[in-house]
Amino acid sequence: MKIIRFLGGLGNQMFQYAFYKSLQHRFPHVKADLQGYQEYTLHNGFELEHIFNIKVNSVSSFTSDLFYNKKWLYRKLRRILNLRNTYIEEKKLFSFDPSLLNNPKSAYYWGYWQNFQYFEHIADDLRKDFQFRAPLSAQNQEVLDQTKLSNSISLHIRRGDYIKDPLLGGLCGPEYYQTAINYITSKVNAARFFIFSDDIDWCIANLKLQDCSFISWNKGTSSYIDMQLMSSCKHHIVANSSFSWWAAWLNPNPDKIVIAPEKWTNDKDINVRMSFPQGWISL
Repeated sequence: MKIIRFLGGLGNQMFQYAFYKSLQHRFPHVKADLQGYQEYTLHNGFELEHIFNIKVNSVSSFTSDLFYNKKWLYRKLRRILNLRNTYIEEKKLFSFDPSLLNNPKSAYYWGYWQNFQYFEHIADDLRKDFQFRAPLSAQNQEVLDQTKLSNSISLHIRRGDYIKDPLLGGLCGPEYYQTAINYITSKVNAARFFIFSDDIDWCIANLKLQDCSFISWNKGTSSYIDMQLMSSCKHHIVANSSFSWWAAWLNPNPDKIVIAPEKWTNDKDINVRMSFPQGWISL
């Protein structure tokens, strides 16, 4: 049996699901551990099932504890059942370890697996799974229609929980966005920007844009709609966020321009560029 532990917001869940799906293509018994969401207060809990109508094979709380719990009783049970050394934690963020996809033994995986190489061979299957199901409100439908009728560029600015985050905060400021805007307007005629952010006041104060629309009304359990609208744009300027990473990836346009920040984290030892699909531009 192989078990993938899920935790985090929507973008992280999508990476974990992609890893889960990739293992399913190789092994017969792959399951998901969702027990962490029972006490998880950030974001909107486990969202994949109601946003994409995805069904995962989840394990019971006992099975979760058997593989994951570090208490003495469960360590002893693992020895008795010959399940020692089944716990595999992601060693380095954004890296790719091909051996994880070829290990035939039972394993419990804990990590985010944020590298497209884990799932590029099943990209078509994932795009079928990651189809937004719910009908849009009139307001959101209008934005969707506008993205299809223009040379639309999604621009994602994430502040909120990032402002004080020691790993991810303070990286995508006005300089990054202005450089990205200058680059993309040199390549796209009559570009129209659609700004997605949890801090529109900051965007208005810091972005020098004329033809643009600000989208900030999708909140709470409706936050995912921003990803849906971003993915419908023709080109993308993403934040250092898995949320806008997936929005850009879901766009099937082979000629899309995707600009991402070269510095994704404040850890100088993490090279995130190797997790960008071919053709993405880092600035």
